[in-house]
Parts: sequence; structure tokens; C-alpha cells
Amino acid sequence: MLEIANLEVVYNSVALVLKGVSLRVPDGGIVALLGPNGAGKTTTLRAITGLLDIHNGEATRGSIRLAGRDLLSLGAEDIVRAGVGQVMEGRRIFPELSVEENLLAGAWTLPRALAMERVEAFCDRFPILGQRRHQQAGYLSGGEQQMVALARSLMTHPKLLLLDEPSLGLAPKIVAEVSSLIAELRAEGMSILLVEQNAAMALELADYGYIMENGKIVLDGEAAVLKDDVDIREFYLGIGKRGGTDYRQVKHYRRRKRWLS
Repeated sequence: MLEIANLEVVYNSVALVLKGVSLRVPDGGIVALLGPNGAGKTTTLRAITGLLDIHNGEATRGSIRLAGRDLLSLGAEDIVRAGVGQVMEGRRIFPELSVEENLLAGAWTLPRALAMERVEAFCDRFPILGQRRHQQAGYLSGGEQQMVALARSLMTHPKLLLLDEPSLGLAPKIVAEVSSLIAELRAEGMSILLVEQNAAMALELADYGYIMENGKIVLDGEAAVLKDDVDIREFYLGIGKRGGTDYRQVKHYRRRKRWLS
């Protein structure tokens, strides 16, 4: 569904933010993109959706293709029409608009009648949104706002859904609900690229994983293999015996890996 090859994002023609990133998302699969803050995960999503800041000199090189179609030549609005949806980090809903108005904002590419049909459908699917339909979204709980953001991104029935930190700031019960919804979407055949600091959750959901560091993909593999590798868990994912990621150990791990091979 998605194929990125040798993607570079350059800032002011000098600084390389992304350094030859290549990854694939299969049709109907979930791929996790993991790594520390500042690794380049959100920049990768912004490149896919055409939201790089060209006024500040951000530019791309390489290839991004959705079901074989080149996305780098398209503007953000045409990328939406091509079939890409995104839930941004921090939800980024419109707090002064009602829940219904937020959902309609995600369907501006659709005829009004069809947009209203989908509002009704999502209010049925997520009963809490139906109950809060005419309330200002800014007064909802964090979990309810995340449901608004997810429903808004799904209004156009995208082929590819980009999720940027969907569990951020949510209570464990709500994180479990979000995880369940992601699994449902995958069961319905949606392709998903998941950026998530909660690596354990991401690898439970994903089929395949990529780990980024300093703008590059440094490791990739089947999600189950990454999740169960003791060294990767400890040094990259922060879910090992140390209880937190110690990135000073990464170089040691790479040297050890080369020696073992």
C-alpha cells in the first residue's frame, strides 16, 4: 500500500532531517515506526501527507508511493483525496467546534449528503460521540477527544491511516480501547502506519516494525521478533530489565551484534 524509498528531508538545503529512509506498509497490514524523540518519525509522516514547511526550507528527495501512485508530486489536499488519513500527535482537534463540526471538517472532500451519512455512522459506532455530538470538543475528556480525532480521520474511508502517538496522555483503560479500535480497523482491511512511544503496545498490534534513530532506519523486522529480542527490548524499546531506554548502550549493542555475526 505504501512504499517509501531513500527518503530525505532537507532543511534549508543543509541539514538532513531524514537520511535515506525506506519502509513499506503492506495492504491491510499494520507497521510500527518506533524510536526516541527526535528520531524523525513525525517528520516521516509529514512527508507522506505533504505537510512539510516549505516556507522554512523543508524539502524532500526520494520516493513516496501509495498503491503505486507518486505522492511527492501532490499537494496535501490531493494526498487526502488519494486515500491518506492521519491522526496527529496530541489529537489536534478543533476545540471551539462541536463534535459534529469536527467530523465534518474531516470530510470536506466529500459531498455534503455523504459527509452527513458518515457523521451518523460514526455517532452510531462510537456512542459517546453521539451523546456529545453538539458539545464543544474542547470540553471532552482526553479519551473522548482521541475518539473524535480517530473518527475525523476515518471520514474519507482512507486506504492508509497514519497514527501519531495515539496513546499519548491517555489512561490505561482508554489506551486499551484505542488498541482495540486499531485492531478492528486492521480486521476491516485498513493499512496502518503506527508511530508510538508505547513500544510494547505497538508491537503487539503490528505485523512488522522499523526502529529509527537520528533520521535513519537502524533496525527492522517482524514485530514478534523485535518484541521478543532481549537486546532490542532493552537498548531500543525501553521495555527490558532496565525499565527505560538507555540510548548510550546502542553503540555497544551494534558492536556486539557485528561481533556475533
